[in-house]
Parts: sequence; structure tokens; C-alpha cells
Amino acid sequence: MKIEEIKKDLQILEEHEVVLFGSYVDGTYNSQSDIDVAVITRLRNRKQMFEMKLEYSGKVKKKYDIQIFEMLPIVIKGSILEDHRVLFGNPLEIGMYFYYVRKEWEDFQHRMEIPTIAEIRKGLQT
Repeated sequence: MKIEEIKKDLQILEEHEVVLFGSYVDGTYNSQSDIDVAVITRLRNRKQMFEMKLEYSGKVKKKYDIQIFEMLPIVIKGSILEDHRVLFGNPLEIGMYFYYVRKEWEDFQHRMEIPTIAEIRKGLQT
């Protein structure tokens, strides 16, 4: 699937900062895969974020897995920091926001030895 087609399908999200992650970005995407989408809200109110997720998830094709970045576990956030593609928004502004999240991720990594998403997927396939 081409990025232009994804942008067209997800036009409803273009007012937000949005990144793609997961199999579409890491090169393991196939016809059975969903497309992982993280909407960056910069909100702190979990209720607002949850309502936003419900609203947008109900308005896009089922092949898109819409997530709110701030609601994701730190392990998933770390994976996104390492490998993402900006769909909507200013890459520099998103990069600055991710800088602060990266600090949280690095602090967390020092406390625990955590497998990467790729390692988890590989373990599930064996």
C-alpha cells in the first residue's frame, strides 16, 4: 500500500500529528497486516484521549489500528521512537516532542531489560 493511499484513507486525522509504526514501517507488512497509526495529542486527560480514539477508530477502515500515542505503554512508545514515519504534522516538532519521551524511555530502559517489539514478534512466530 502506498503512503498516498494511506494519507487519503486517514484524511480525518490530518489536523493532528500522526505517525505510522509497526510492520508497515519496519518492512514486515503483508496483505494480512494491519497498519499501526499513532495520533500524537499532547493531551493529559485520559478521558479525552479515549474518546478521541473511539471516534477516529470508528471512522476509518478496519485495516488501520488507531492508537493515541500518549496512552501507549512505554515499550510501544520506545519502539515508535526507534522506527516511525511521519504521516501528518511537522517532523521537526514531532522530533522535539519525541525528545522528551525518549528521556522517559531511556530512564525506563535502565531499570528493566525489555525485549524489543521485533523480538516479541519473533518469539510469537516460533
